[in-house]
Amino acid sequence: MTDQISSRLLRAGSAIGLLAFIAGCGGGGGPTDGTAPMTTPVATTAPATSPAVPAVTTAPGATDASCGLNGAAGIQAEILQRVNTLRLAGAVCGSTNFAATTALTWNTQLLQAARGHSTDMAQNNYFSHTSLDGRTLAQRVLATGYSYMALGENIAAGQTSVESVMTAWVNSPGHCQNLMSPAFRDIGVACVRNDAAAYRLYWTMNLGRTP
Repeated sequence: MTDQISSRLLRAGSAIGLLAFIAGCGGGGGPTDGTAPMTTPVATTAPATSPAVPAVTTAPGATDASCGLNGAAGIQAEILQRVNTLRLAGAVCGSTNFAATTALTWNTQLLQAARGHSTDMAQNNYFSHTSLDGRTLAQRVLATGYSYMALGENIAAGQTSVESVMTAWVNSPGHCQNLMSPAFRDIGVACVRNDAAAYRLYWTMNLGRTP
C-alpha cells in the first residue's frame, strides 16, 4: 500500500459560515512511489527507499506525538528546522512562486489538535481530514482554545521519517502552498504509530494564525 497525503485550508468566513478549500487530496507522495524530484529547497533530499522504522511499542490509542522517531528528542526540532528553512528560502509550489516569508512558531494548542487527530486515525485505522465522529479541522482546533483567522492542515500516512513526510508535502503543490503561506504564524505537528493499522504511522500538521 502506498503512502498517503492530503491537505486542507480554512479561512475565517463571513456570518454565513466558513469558506473551505481542499487541495492535493489523494494518494502518493511517499519516498518510493515515483513522485517527481523536489523543486523546492529543503535541508536534504529523500532517500531512495524508506528507512527502517525504529522498534517501538505503541498500543492503539497511545499519544506519543513523535512515532518513536528521533529518540527522546522527538520530531519537533527537525520539523521546525525543515519548515522554516523552506519558508525563509522561498519556494515554487507547482506553478506558484512563493517569496521568502516569516518563520513559524511551535504552538501547543495546534499540537494538541494534531496529536488528537493522528491518534484517532491510528487507533481507528482511517485516513481523512474529518474525524470518524464528524468533527472537522476547525472544530478540533477550536476545542483547544485556539481562535484562528487562518487555518490549514496537512495529513499523511505511511512515511517513516520527518524527511520523507516533508518531501511528500513539498512535492505536492497544495501541501507546499500550506507550508509556504504567509498567512500562517503557528505550527503543531504530531505523528502517532499503531502497527495494527494499515499505514502504521499517521501524521498531522496544523498551521494557523490568531486574530
